Amino acid sequence: MMATNPSPLHQSISDRSARITVWGAGFIGLSAAAAFAQEGFRCTIVDVDAYRVRCINAGTVPLPGFEDKIHLDPGILRDGRLRAAAPDDAEALEAQIHLICVNTERGGKAFRDPLEVVLKAIGSAYRTDKELLVSIESTVSVRWLDLVLPLLTGATGVMEAGIHLATAPRRDWLLDPEMNLRSLPRVIGTQSAASRALVTDLYGTVSDVVHVAGDWTRAALSKSVENLYRYVDLVLTNQLATAYPDLDMAEVFRLAGTKWNVPTLHPSIGIGGYCIPLSPHYAGDGLLGEGQLPLVDSALEWDATHPGRVAQWLTSEFDGPIGILGISYAPDVHLPQGSPALALAAALSARGADVRLHDPFLSAEEVLARGEGASALSWPEDLASVRTLVIATPHAAYSDLPERLSALADPPTVIDSLGRLRRAFAGTRVRYVEMGTPTPVGGSSASGSAR
Repeated sequence: MMATNPSPLHQSISDRSARITVWGAGFIGLSAAAAFAQEGFRCTIVDVDAYRVRCINAGTVPLPGFEDKIHLDPGILRDGRLRAAAPDDAEALEAQIHLICVNTERGGKAFRDPLEVVLKAIGSAYRTDKELLVSIESTVSVRWLDLVLPLLTGATGVMEAGIHLATAPRRDWLLDPEMNLRSLPRVIGTQSAASRALVTDLYGTVSDVVHVAGDWTRAALSKSVENLYRYVDLVLTNQLATAYPDLDMAEVFRLAGTKWNVPTLHPSIGIGGYCIPLSPHYAGDGLLGEGQLPLVDSALEWDATHPGRVAQWLTSEFDGPIGILGISYAPDVHLPQGSPALALAAALSARGADVRLHDPFLSAEEVLARGEGASALSWPEDLASVRTLVIATPHAAYSDLPERLSALADPPTVIDSLGRLRRAFAGTRVRYVEMGTPTPVGGSSASGSAR
């Protein structure tokens, strides 16, 4: 059997002459563009934010806290392998490979408008005499995939022979630099089997392990399903901690985690981010509330009321004012989207509590804008002004918190959402409560209520 010659686009991937446009200069998009440029491709990263465009072209990562997670090699900027541009940039639109990495979340809900805008822009420059690869790396509902071809080619939605469509959802773990785009297994899928080898070879240049799905629908759904597993597990963890308030459930979960196929989880003030909390809405698009995913429906309903339960516990057991440290849902980065701290602040404010927020990656003005009725806490000057201090996110900037609080004449009670500072507070004079453990006797001082 004679070997089939690679198409011109496939050949340009092999020899690295293909031009790539990456849509969205967030962490996913910028790290992808930098990785492909490092492998020899000429990449343009597109964003509507002019500040991000200027920073990238100047060799600066425009994402606070991500400076050590994305390497912008001066060489790839100097020789033109990486550049940033606005969405109307002609060179960006004319590329034959487009990777879509835009945010598909707004206000805690799945939001496809940015995806539609990008697809229309790509379609406006599409020429039928050239091959075109469009790969969606953003998290999407599988129902959205039906819109891709019509948005690219117009209302007729005719599939041209030269169009290659793919989904390639990203996996990232910000807490471990060894788990990155290169090392983490990548799942990809194509709309047509004829595109499979081309897309596999493209992603094989930046990821050591590529798993090829049967089609692009299965690849897209796999991202939501893996996050949905995590979501249901975390909701159950918080439910169990709530159901057994007089037991040290943090220890129970650590013990359960010694079994080889059980993850070690920890109860918390809430589930953060825009991947895991939104996974039910992507995986269950069109199915939620219809009786087909009753476990997921129940988890969503219970989780929606979790901030209120935590707020009720805090205001009934501890004194105010209440400070909350950490708005970003992940440590040492600027990621306030889907912040459990903000959800808790809103629930506390609704109960009339005096709430004060701090995050080293957010200015006081941004805290006030996002703070759900809370005021900004000045670090470290205002530590003595609160009676209860919730550690929502263990930023490195808070590593000396035990020493700072121990030096106060009357330190506040500490509520540690994830138990990360358990050992650091051991033996200090600070009253310390780890989420998922019984409230110690004397957990509330006699100086007043949390209101």
